[in-house]
Amino acid sequence: MMSSTSYAQTVLALIAVLALIVACAWVLRRVQRPQGGASNPLRVRGQLMVGARERIVLVEIGDTWIVTGVASGNVRQLAVLPRQEDDAPADGPADAARPDFRALLARFGKP
Repeated sequence: MMSSTSYAQTVLALIAVLALIVACAWVLRRVQRPQGGASNPLRVRGQLMVGARERIVLVEIGDTWIVTGVASGNVRQLAVLPRQEDDAPADGPADAARPDFRALLARFGKP
Protein backbone atom coordinates (compact mmCIF):
# COMPACT_ATOMS: atom_id res chain seq x y z
CA MET A 1 0.00 0.00 0.00
CA MET A 2 1.11 3.52 -0.70
CA SER A 3 1.38 5.93 2.19
CA SER A 4 -0.33 9.31 2.28
CA THR A 5 3.04 10.99 1.64
CA SER A 6 3.49 9.20 -1.69
CA TYR A 7 -0.11 10.11 -2.70
CA ALA A 8 0.60 13.75 -1.95
CA GLN A 9 3.83 13.64 -3.98
CA THR A 10 1.99 12.06 -6.92
CA VAL A 11 -0.78 14.68 -6.83
CA LEU A 12 1.73 17.54 -6.57
CA ALA A 13 3.74 16.14 -9.49
CA LEU A 14 0.55 15.88 -11.58
CA ILE A 15 -0.39 19.49 -10.75
CA ALA A 16 3.13 20.64 -11.66
CA VAL A 17 2.98 18.87 -15.04
CA LEU A 18 -0.46 20.34 -15.82
CA ALA A 19 0.74 23.82 -14.84
CA LEU A 20 3.77 23.40 -17.11
CA ILE A 21 1.51 22.43 -20.05
CA VAL A 22 -0.72 25.47 -19.49
CA ALA A 23 2.32 27.76 -19.23
CA CYS A 24 3.79 26.40 -22.48
CA ALA A 25 0.46 26.90 -24.29
CA TRP A 26 0.27 30.48 -23.03
CA VAL A 27 3.83 31.24 -24.18
CA LEU A 28 3.19 29.73 -27.63
CA ARG A 29 0.04 31.77 -28.04
CA ARG A 30 1.90 34.96 -27.12
CA VAL A 31 4.81 34.21 -29.47
CA GLN A 32 2.67 33.18 -32.47
CA ARG A 33 0.20 36.07 -32.28
CA PRO A 34 0.23 37.99 -35.58
CA GLN A 35 1.58 41.49 -35.28
CA GLY A 36 -1.19 43.73 -36.58
CA GLY A 37 -1.62 47.44 -36.46
CA ALA A 38 -0.72 50.47 -38.50
CA SER A 39 2.91 49.43 -38.92
CA ASN A 40 2.00 46.21 -40.79
CA PRO A 41 1.30 46.99 -44.48
CA LEU A 42 0.15 43.39 -45.23
CA ARG A 43 -3.50 42.56 -44.60
CA VAL A 44 -5.73 39.65 -45.65
CA ARG A 45 -8.94 41.16 -47.01
CA GLY A 46 -10.81 37.88 -47.58
CA GLN A 47 -10.60 34.29 -48.64
CA LEU A 48 -12.77 31.77 -50.44
CA MET A 49 -12.48 27.99 -50.16
CA VAL A 50 -12.64 26.43 -53.62
CA GLY A 51 -11.71 22.88 -52.65
CA ALA A 52 -10.75 20.69 -49.74
CA ARG A 53 -7.27 22.22 -49.53
CA GLU A 54 -7.47 25.03 -52.07
CA ARG A 55 -8.54 28.61 -51.51
CA ILE A 56 -8.36 32.04 -53.09
CA VAL A 57 -6.98 34.78 -50.84
CA LEU A 58 -7.20 38.55 -51.37
CA VAL A 59 -4.18 40.27 -49.81
CA GLU A 60 -3.85 44.04 -49.44
CA ILE A 61 -0.36 45.52 -49.54
CA GLY A 62 -0.35 49.30 -49.42
CA ASP A 63 -2.45 50.51 -52.37
CA THR A 64 -2.45 47.15 -54.16
CA TRP A 65 -4.64 44.06 -53.85
CA ILE A 66 -3.10 40.73 -54.84
CA VAL A 67 -5.36 37.77 -55.59
CA THR A 68 -3.54 34.53 -54.78
CA GLY A 69 -4.37 30.88 -55.18
CA VAL A 70 -3.28 28.84 -52.17
CA ALA A 71 -3.00 25.05 -52.22
CA SER A 72 -1.05 22.62 -50.10
CA GLY A 73 2.58 23.67 -50.49
CA ASN A 74 1.83 26.09 -53.32
CA VAL A 75 0.95 29.80 -53.52
CA ARG A 76 0.40 31.48 -56.91
CA GLN A 77 -0.41 35.02 -57.86
CA LEU A 78 -3.61 35.12 -59.90
CA ALA A 79 -4.11 38.88 -60.35
CA VAL A 80 -2.89 42.28 -59.16
CA LEU A 81 -5.56 44.94 -58.70
CA PRO A 82 -5.51 48.57 -57.57
CA ARG A 83 -6.96 49.06 -54.10
CA GLN A 84 -10.69 49.71 -54.13
CA GLU A 85 -12.28 52.07 -51.61
CA ASP A 86 -15.67 50.34 -51.51
CA ASP A 87 -15.83 46.62 -50.68
CA ALA A 88 -19.21 46.22 -52.43
CA PRO A 89 -19.23 45.38 -56.16
CA ALA A 90 -19.78 48.31 -58.52
CA ASP A 91 -22.95 46.78 -60.04
CA GLY A 92 -24.78 46.56 -56.68
CA PRO A 93 -25.36 43.85 -54.11
CA ALA A 94 -25.09 40.20 -55.10
CA ASP A 95 -28.71 39.53 -54.07
CA ALA A 96 -30.02 41.86 -56.79
CA ALA A 97 -28.72 39.54 -59.52
CA ARG A 98 -30.49 36.46 -58.10
CA PRO A 99 -34.06 35.89 -59.23
CA ASP A 100 -36.78 35.15 -56.71
CA PHE A 101 -37.34 31.42 -56.11
CA ARG A 102 -41.13 31.82 -56.41
CA ALA A 103 -40.68 33.51 -59.78
CA LEU A 104 -38.57 30.61 -61.00
CA LEU A 105 -41.17 28.06 -59.90
CA ALA A 106 -43.94 30.09 -61.54
CA ARG A 107 -41.98 30.23 -64.78
CA PHE A 108 -41.73 26.42 -64.87
CA GLY A 109 -45.45 25.96 -64.20
CA LYS A 110 -45.24 24.82 -60.58
CA PRO A 111 -47.95 26.23 -58.27
